Amino acid sequence: MLNYDDLINAVAADDFEERPVDIETFATSKDYLGLPPLSHYQYILIKASTQIYKRETLHELYGFEEGEKRWRQTYNEVIFKLGKGSGKDFCSTVACAYIVYLLLCLKDPAAYYGKPPGDTFDIINVAINAAQANNVFFKGLTSRIEKCKWFEGRYEKRAGVIEFDKSINLYSGHSEREAFEGYNTIFVVLDEISGFAMESTSGNEQAKTAQAIYNMYKDSVDSRFPEYGKLVLLSFPRYQGCFISKRYDDVVAEKEVIKRTHTFKLDPDLSDGLEDNELTIEWDEDRIVSYKYPRTFALCRPSWEVNPTKNIEQYAYSFMKDIINALAKFACMPPKAIDAFFKDKAKVAMAFSGRNGVEEDGSINELWEPDLEKLYFIHVDLARKHDHCALALSHVESWTKRKIGPDVEDILPVIMVDLVRWWTPTKDKNVDFTDVREFILMLSRMGLRLRLVTFDRWESADMIEYLNSVGIKSERLSVAKKHYTDFASVVHDERLLGPDIELLRDELLQLRIMDNDKVDHPRKGSKDLSDAVCGSVFDAVALTPRVVDVEIEVSTLTSIRPEENVMEQNPDRPGNVIKPPKREMPADIQQYLMDLTFVGS
Repeated sequence: MLNYDDLINAVAADDFEERPVDIETFATSKDYLGLPPLSHYQYILIKASTQIYKRETLHELYGFEEGEKRWRQTYNEVIFKLGKGSGKDFCSTVACAYIVYLLLCLKDPAAYYGKPPGDTFDIINVAINAAQANNVFFKGLTSRIEKCKWFEGRYEKRAGVIEFDKSINLYSGHSEREAFEGYNTIFVVLDEISGFAMESTSGNEQAKTAQAIYNMYKDSVDSRFPEYGKLVLLSFPRYQGCFISKRYDDVVAEKEVIKRTHTFKLDPDLSDGLEDNELTIEWDEDRIVSYKYPRTFALCRPSWEVNPTKNIEQYAYSFMKDIINALAKFACMPPKAIDAFFKDKAKVAMAFSGRNGVEEDGSINELWEPDLEKLYFIHVDLARKHDHCALALSHVESWTKRKIGPDVEDILPVIMVDLVRWWTPTKDKNVDFTDVREFILMLSRMGLRLRLVTFDRWESADMIEYLNSVGIKSERLSVAKKHYTDFASVVHDERLLGPDIELLRDELLQLRIMDNDKVDHPRKGSKDLSDAVCGSVFDAVALTPRVVDVEIEVSTLTSIRPEENVMEQNPDRPGNVIKPPKREMPADIQQYLMDLTFVGS
């Protein structure tokens, strides 16, 4: 008696040289790829990317009910917005291998799809650059193929391509090379497409931007295999409006959004609810109800839900170090602009909410009382004609212990930006650098321990030489991205308090990461004050000796801000004023300043 499997095999015999196994068997069986079990979402990704058989063929292979279920997984465009480290490249290699396997199981792929005899079937993975294409995708794919017994004797490997029997070719390319135009593409993966160039820098409409590459391959696949061809987009989102985010939003008609949260504990042995020991993150989980276009599938999930070897706790350090960056990379919750250097406006506002130690006319604020035992650092961004000439003074106010894991902690500085002063040129008068020099000398005469004064490179040689000659150590410092990165870390950790200056905050929030990986301002903006502050903060962090032998109590700047109840009891005390212990100025310095005042009068 003929059983059901025999019947199915008999019916499908005209099309198949060998009956294909399902993806679960292909991925995990030692007769094929022999991989560890994949996650639920990884199987969803691969199944959505690899259904290339006709409807009647699926009925023959799996029966009507299961065949219909598989037929509904026949998509022409697949969009996977997944966190970094979710195993996208791994899944891509498995999907490509499975597509090749499904084609090779057919007796004659060309005849099956109604193509001329000898027509090729081209499968292409397009990475960001050559290194990604060769060292990640192609290397991983080659390893899968070489270790699979089923593929033995069915292929030849060449540079950037694996040529299989039955005119099936698998290519590894990248976005910077010439496009695979004219190829008979049935399956294309645009790997990390949000890392492709978004705009042409040359003005050439044919430039290899993400949109242009997408359009070219979409047209190629649709024209060659309109029913079964596939374009797969894989990437973590770089920012809101990046290509993967935009395309994902474009194809989704209706979705439900569920808010998910998780609380990390620095020290798991401590009780719940301790603010300094916990960090709570929130991300969205989309449940797509309907699509705008037929045969489209999209999925957005964080790294730890896709990769079966990861769990959310393994990302604790990344979130503690830089929550904005980690939310984008791992939870698919990016900031509004990838090129914005400071992405958290609230953190910048919090950091710069104190009182400036200098008045608008350049005189010292009478409420500012410097600590004559601290080391102070000045950075000056010189300008004479067009920009502001800016000066910032900073010091390490205290030290804090910060846990970066259950058994690891570091001692970090809490920075005070005491004052920011700037000089603005006019049409009739340039900035007089003598004023800058005299302001620095005045601070020195007040008894401040000026550990270092740094200048940018522009016209600073004479100033540096003079200050060194009078005993104030001075040198050059060209503020660059590495200095801003350290500065941003202090702001993000809430370890900085500086003056409430609108111009300064505007400069900081307008800073951008340019194509040359330089931190700069927009064409009509400025960054004179921000450079001055960044330089002085960097000097203070780098050159203040670390205190390790004293009891450290301060964890954030909250403890050195004025308490609200103190403000209520003393309404005459202005807000946001840092009041160090009152110290008397040494008598000799008092007399010296009085003599200067008398002479000046």
